[in-house]
Amino acid sequence: MNKKKLRILIAYNDPADAGANDLDYISEVAVKNEADIVYDTLVKMGHNPALMAVSGIEANIAEINDFSPELIFNLCEGFHGQSKHEMHIAALWEILGIPYSGNKPITLGISQDKVLAKNIFMANGIPTPEFEVFDKVPEKTRLGFPLIVKPSNEDASLGISQNSLVTGMDSLRTSASALLEKYREPVLVEKFIEGREFNVSVIGGKPAKALEISEIDFTALDGDTPKITGYESKWLEDHPLYRKTPSVCPAKISPGLKKKLVTTALEVYEVLMGKDYGRVDFRVDARENIFVLEFNPNPDISPGAGFSKSLAASGLNFEHFLKKIIKDNTGF
Repeated sequence: MNKKKLRILIAYNDPADAGANDLDYISEVAVKNEADIVYDTLVKMGHNPALMAVSGIEANIAEINDFSPELIFNLCEGFHGQSKHEMHIAALWEILGIPYSGNKPITLGISQDKVLAKNIFMANGIPTPEFEVFDKVPEKTRLGFPLIVKPSNEDASLGISQNSLVTGMDSLRTSASALLEKYREPVLVEKFIEGREFNVSVIGGKPAKALEISEIDFTALDGDTPKITGYESKWLEDHPLYRKTPSVCPAKISPGLKKKLVTTALEVYEVLMGKDYGRVDFRVDARENIFVLEFNPNPDISPGAGFSKSLAASGLNFEHFLKKIIKDNTGF
């Protein structure tokens, strides 16, 4: 086995750019924690890593020239607090001609544009909930309630909360108005699929492989609490919804449902041109009809996150995963 010691630059978006007075800042801070874990693991593996907060392009390019990395481990989820620039940072690594981990700019851009992604799913026969898009407060909807209201171009569950599940026009208008004002982008209104929620993590390769499936356990929620995973459930560790919606991996499901989820997850990964790793989020109704909510490229890979739980349940550890990414992108 080749034991070459590589110079690996771990690039992450600087949390200081995000605006610390906003709860959305918490998911930005998590990226720095993720970068630290990758750094420590690479040191243990015998490589020569360095951390780089991506905040000023000219200064960052100077850092890159000084360090001369053989691989950029790309953990950037935006630039200056703007998630829409996630694709542009990956494009910068491409322009510089440096191998980098994670998904390509086109995949990052399509995945973040939830409406475009859903249209691609439909064009390829991949089931996804019915939806409408509004660039102003809606006066009516052709969809039957209940509905989910979310920003159309954000990730990390930004803008998704218990208020996102609406049961009538008044609550739809209120929720849509708040999102339009905060995020300044169209809102996606989606048919709510009553039932179970699953995540299927995928690692790249020829062929790509689906890991063990995770299910969000809603059993601790009372009957009045919407069974969804919003921002509170994913990022606010002291929030009751975080504690009451754990992921269970491997999920206890029938062989038939497992086959449908795995097959569809791999289809999503292929049509969106996934690279290295990603996660497909599903809702499943009482009749085991599956619906793709979205593809999450470059999900959180830190230990304790859903992706790493799926790795462990599949018999793979974090170091093995990093080795695979390094080999796939550098040949070493």
